[in-house]
Parts: sequence; C-alpha cells; structure tokens
Amino acid sequence: MILAGCGDTAQKNDYVDQVNNVQNELVSKITDATSKATLATQKDAAEYAGTIAGIFSDAADKLEAIDPPADVADLHAQLVDQMRSIATDTKKAEKTLRTGSPQQAQKALTDLQNSANSAQTKFTTLISQINDQLHN
Repeated sequence: MILAGCGDTAQKNDYVDQVNNVQNELVSKITDATSKATLATQKDAAEYAGTIAGIFSDAADKLEAIDPPADVADLHAQLVDQMRSIATDTKKAEKTLRTGSPQQAQKALTDLQNSANSAQTKFTTLISQINDQLHN
C-alpha cells in the first residue's frame, strides 16, 4: 500500500515520499530474493526465511529513522512495530526450519503464513489510517 501525498505541508509530503521509498525498496528486495530462492530443501527454506527476516528488519530500521509529522507519530510507531513483528516471526520460522523436524518446519511455515496474512491486514489498515490523518 502506498501513502498518498497531500498538499498541506512540505513535511507531510516529504514524509509520504520517504515512507513510499522504504515500501518500494522492501517490495523490490523481497521480489528479488523470491525470484532467486531455491526451496528444494528445508535448509533452503531456512536460508530464504533468514533473508526475508533481514529485509523486513532493515525496512523497520529505515522506517524508524523517518521523522513523521506529529499527527501521525503514533501510527508511524505502530507501522515500525508491525514491520519488526514480521521480521521477528520470520526469524522464528527460520530457526525452526534450521533445527526442527519436517513436521515442526511445516507448522512453522503455516504459522508464518498466518502471521504474514495478519500483518498484511494490519499494515494496510495503518497505511490507510495514516493517509486519512494526513488528509485531515
């Protein structure tokens, strides 16, 4: 989801540009990692999960470095927390994929998929709320 610019202030537009840049970079890196991934083995899946966790962690760091307008500061903090949550959940799955049985690995992947779906919903909601707040 992309933030929409608003004509009110340069700070708001700069904020929107910065967040959109982080989102675009995130999508690009995930797409690249996914296209290069070979998931033939549990070890391959663990390596892929580690890569994805790092991408989300990096995106969270970049989002956290952005100075949001005061009227969206709380929502921005939630956005950072959500990005960190995705990274944490993916790192947890990576650990299970590296050390767990095939059954544990399958459960970890199912849990990660559920977590990712939930995170996407929350992320989309937060972006919508930020957009609404910026346009008020």
